Amino acid sequence: EFLASLGIFKYCILIAEYREQYQKISHSLEKVVLRVILSILLQVYLPCVLQTKKRYVGYMYETLDQKDPVFDAKGIETVRRDSCPAVSKILERSLKLLFETRDISLIKQYVQRQCMKLVEGKASIQDFIFAKEYRGSFSYRPGACVPALELTRKMLTYDRRSEPRVGERVPYVIIYGTPGLPLIQLIRRPSEVLQDPTLRLNATYYITKQILPPLARIFSLIGIDVFSWYHELPRIQKATSSSRSELEGRKGTISQYFTTLHCPVCDDLTQHGICSKCRSQPQHVAVILNQEIRELERKQEQLVKVQPHSVDLNSLTLIFPGR
Repeated sequence: EFLASLGIFKYCILIAEYREQYQKISHSLEKVVLRVILSILLQVYLPCVLQTKKRYVGYMYETLDQKDPVFDAKGIETVRRDSCPAVSKILERSLKLLFETRDISLIKQYVQRQCMKLVEGKASIQDFIFAKEYRGSFSYRPGACVPALELTRKMLTYDRRSEPRVGERVPYVIIYGTPGLPLIQLIRRPSEVLQDPTLRLNATYYITKQILPPLARIFSLIGIDVFSWYHELPRIQKATSSSRSELEGRKGTISQYFTTLHCPVCDDLTQHGICSKCRSQPQHVAVILNQEIRELERKQEQLVKVQPHSVDLNSLTLIFPGR
């Protein structure tokens, strides 16, 4: 009686061995509720992952003759806007590898490779920018620790006209800081990180708090511990070197007062410019360093070519994918 009062019954098949089964299901329903309920097939997801009732993802088919499925997600980080673009990209690529190859080792290699790029400082800063909505200075409770509000307060100390509009998204990133500092004190504007070479993206925070948790919620359903993938990675500690004149005029962490302890050839720890192992192979050292010099010169030439199109960082408008 309840279904008859609705008149229309919509259903969605999340798991199906064959797409042709939808016709059998449709005909069976029509026989049971003949001319009472109009059955409408919405989608067939094959393969798919059902995380919760309203959070699922899979390859979607809508017709029998559809050859190429559509990657469709509901309620998970690939379609949400409360994280940075890197989280969405890594999660979506991992899911596609799972659906297409069903090889966990390939997914593990991909995730570890992306984590190492971030740890080594080779990742694009644009993929790690958060952008949260600013609700206005009077819309927050006193003492509220909100990144958009905190950055706005800092900007107002320099320019009273720099307050964002209500509803405007304020971009920020998370950097490394001294141990014990609250997270709200580690937020910076992207332009600050681009201008200051001593500031580095907080790889530990991005990996353990942003990238891995969404992956864990998906892959824990099949008994995979993605956090162990990160623990297997080699630990890399990088110290930022600065000139004496820069250090005298800037307060910072103690790591800024030490030069790098890594060999530029093999990246092993050393107390000298080049480790003893590499010093015993001077020809190899010359080849490696010359290659790095050529690579730096090539990058410099590319920057010179785009120099006429360069803009001031203070007036730079950053583009946030999916926002």
